[in-house]
Parts: sequence; C-alpha cells; structure tokens
Amino acid sequence: MAWSWMVSRRVRGLAGLLLACLLFLVAGSGVAQPVEENPDVRVIIDVSGSMRTNDPDQLAASALELLALLLPEGTSAGVWTFGERVDSPLPLGEVDAAWRAEAAALRPALVDYQQHTDIEAAVREAAEAPANGWRHLVLLTDGVIDLPPARGAKPGVDVASRRTLLQELAPALAARGVVVHAIAFSDAADLALVERLSRATGGLPALAQSPESLLSAFVDIVERIFPADRVPLADGRFSIEPGVEAFSALLFHESDAAPLTLVAPDGTRHDAQHPPHDGHWQVAPLFDLLRVPDPAPGEWRIEGEVGSDSRIGVVGAVSLQLAPLPAVLHPGLALPLEAWLARGGEPWPGTPEDLAISATLLDAADTPLIEMSLERRGERFFGEFTVPTLTGAARLRLHAEGQGIVRQRYLAVNVQPLLGLLDDVDDGLGLAGEAGLRPLGERFHEDLATGRDGGAVSDSAADRFNDFISDLPTHVAALWREAGPWLARRAAAFAGDPRQWAVAGLVIFTLLILLAWRHRRVPRRSIHREDPHV
Repeated sequence: MAWSWMVSRRVRGLAGLLLACLLFLVAGSGVAQPVEENPDVRVIIDVSGSMRTNDPDQLAASALELLALLLPEGTSAGVWTFGERVDSPLPLGEVDAAWRAEAAALRPALVDYQQHTDIEAAVREAAEAPANGWRHLVLLTDGVIDLPPARGAKPGVDVASRRTLLQELAPALAARGVVVHAIAFSDAADLALVERLSRATGGLPALAQSPESLLSAFVDIVERIFPADRVPLADGRFSIEPGVEAFSALLFHESDAAPLTLVAPDGTRHDAQHPPHDGHWQVAPLFDLLRVPDPAPGEWRIEGEVGSDSRIGVVGAVSLQLAPLPAVLHPGLALPLEAWLARGGEPWPGTPEDLAISATLLDAADTPLIEMSLERRGERFFGEFTVPTLTGAARLRLHAEGQGIVRQRYLAVNVQPLLGLLDDVDDGLGLAGEAGLRPLGERFHEDLATGRDGGAVSDSAADRFNDFISDLPTHVAALWREAGPWLARRAAAFAGDPRQWAVAGLVIFTLLILLAWRHRRVPRRSIHREDPHV
C-alpha cells in the first residue's frame, strides 16, 4: 500500500512537471481553430428526464431558434436529440428560410423526454456524417452519462462510456477536424466532462446558469465559428459610418419587457410592425433580432430596456481580423495577439495612419482585467499579455479606431487552471472523479470497481500513467498538426528567449527519465527449472 502511494506521488509529480513544461511552451492547451469558409454546425440537445425540471420554460428550444436565426445562409446544419437513444429530428441540410422554419417547429421533439443519458452515442452519431470543412458540434446537457442497466453493471458501464468518450473518441474527433463546444445547463451536469471534451477538440466550454447565460453561450459559440464585427453600443446608442452595408441588432430583454423602438439618425421611428425599409424584425420572448440593409450613416438609438449582452453587428468592405486563438486559456501563460484591418477580405494597404488597436480581457461580469495597446508593424498590430488568475468564462475584446472607422471583435474564452490537466494523468476521469459520474440515486450504493461486464477493473496509478505516456505521441502529433499557425507566430519569440530553451531542455530530460522508468518497471520473467520426476 505504501509503495503504491509513493508510485502515485512520483507519477503525479513527474507528470505535473512534464505538463507544466509543455504548457509553458505552447501557452495553452486549447487548440486555436482556424476560421473555415464552410464549416457546418450540428446541435446536440439533451432530452433526458431531468431536463423537465431543469428547463421548464424550454429555453433549449429558444436557444435553438436563436441559433437558427444567427447561422449564415448556405451553412450546413442539423439537430440531434439524445436520452436513452439518439434521434435526428432535423437532418443535416442547408440553412435557408425553410430550414429555419423547421428548426422553429422542433419544440415538441425537445420535450420527448427519455429516462437515461447516452452522451457518448450522441456525440459519435452527430459527428459521423461527412463534411466539406470543420464540423462544429454544439452539445447542450444538464446531466451525466447514465446508461440503461441492461447495457451493463452500474456504475462501471457509465464510467467505461465516459472514459471511451474522453480518451478515445475525443482525440479521434480532433484528428478529423471535429470541434465540440459543450454547454453545461445546470450545476448537476458533469462539468469536468464538458471542460475536457471541449478542450480536447479545441471547442468552447460553458456553464449556463440562467436563461440569459444560455442564450449568450450559444451566441458566443456562433461568433467563434463565424467571426463578426461589431460597433460599440452604449446607453442604447450606436453609430453607423458611411460605407457600412448592413447592421444587425441582437437585443436581449426580459420576457415581460415593453416593445422596443429603433430611432434612425433622421428621427424616423421603427418597431416590429414597422421595420426599416427592406429590414427584418424578429421578436422572441427573450430577445429581438433586427437586420437593416443599407442603413443611413449617423447615430441610431434604441428606446426600451435591453440587456448588457446586447450587440450591434456590422457588415462592410472594411473588417477587423484577428489571428486564431485557443478557446481555453491558462493563468500565468502568455497569449500572443495579432490583428489587422482587411478590405475585401485581404489586408488593407490603405490602413489609416492614425489607426489604433487595443485589447481588453473581460471577466464574466464584463470587468476589465487587462487592457493594452497593440504595437503597429506595417499593416498589422501585435501584442502579448499574461493570462491573469481567474477561472471560468471570459471575453477578449479587440477595439480598432481611426479615420472615422470603428470596429470591435469579441472572442469568448474559458480560463482553466493548469493543475486541472493533471487529472488526465491521475485517473483519466477528469476533475470530478468517478464519484461525480453517477446519478444521485446511485452514488452511495454501487461498487466503483466494477467494469462493463461486471468484472474487476485493473487500473493502478502506474498503468494509468503508462497509458498517458503511450498516448502522448498521438496528442502531440494532433497538436502539431492543428496549432501550426499559432506555433509559427511563437517561433520568433522562442528563438530569442533563453528561458524557453532551458525549459525545452528540461522537457527532453524529463521525457528521458520517464521512458527509462517505464522500461525498468516492465517485469522480466525468470525461468525456474525443475527436474522431472515420476
């Protein structure tokens, strides 16, 4: 027992040193996904029985309707539901008016509650259909993996499914260009699974504890997949410059709020029944969505109470571009930034001389944590800051202003402690451990040592660490393949920093020690000979 404890401590210590060194070099475990021209979006919604209690107002349906409205025309999208089984009430298809109407009619399918929760099967099935670009899975769940008892002895069958999802399926999905953005809809959800599944595939994890935060989480995910420019909205006022081709206003409000009014620069008043010329005004219980083509330049005004998460998006010839960044950040690690103005999709040679670009990291309450100005080098702007100590949701805001042009980009991120990664080495089960996997009614009456077939599971600390070392080349290869653009930007900084070379040497030295230790622990069979006898 004492030897097992010492081995476990050595394993954790060596693994922790190795991971800390590696993460110092790559500055974040979330892979920065490049922006794809034709990604498809696949929404996976939990319809297990607990959703009846956790979502009495069918906010999942409202979030799906908002997502359908925000997806660009021509995008490929589909909807899956899961409980004990996996269904596809809205198969993968091109987003158009007919597709949006079908999505809006899915409310009955989202209340077809089932008894159990098979997250692994839902993710596997939704990811199967081929795609032309990246596949983005948006997973919404309020629970934990809970398979039917007929599938095997519990909780071993649930533990095995969770382990397969995180250790086998997630790396395979990442290698195939499948990104999973996972949203936990209640505190009872498996938050560790949400975080690790998203982190392994380069997606954005989120915890939605209110109707507003659920809708905001869906919007944040859409903006990571389809980046969009904004203009500042303050006290219900925003300015549209000449040359803007269209603007959209997503205005959150209470369900019993008074109708909103939009006032144009010339004083003309518009509402949902009288939208601007050729415009569209969609009213929902918790939000209004407006689209106004060819808007008049000048200051526009919104009359009525709108939420702080409301936003004004703009489309025009000039756009603010940002180099890909990971969805998951870690405190204490450097985050390099690169931004520029583009015209017609290409870097703009005529970038205004007085253009300034700043970066601000905001916490979940929109409190600024870090503010900095990026340094101009030709047509591009560069900067780097160290991620502060915080945990949970945050947003990075880029603000560009010069020669009458104002553009903003918001990028949702999730900050997770570095030590949380050691759970991958410790037990392969995540932050919650096995006790956190099981439904509440089973947590105190089941034997954790049972496997899928009811037999014992051999899972010592040394075996788990050997599995980690065996899988390390696969993970490193996937990281190298997917993080190429980011690594290229870090190469110059690495070459000129002696500390980084020292850390690289320490990583290599630590790997050699680990491999040697692994070789020595392989038992050698001794041959014992006995004389034959009758």
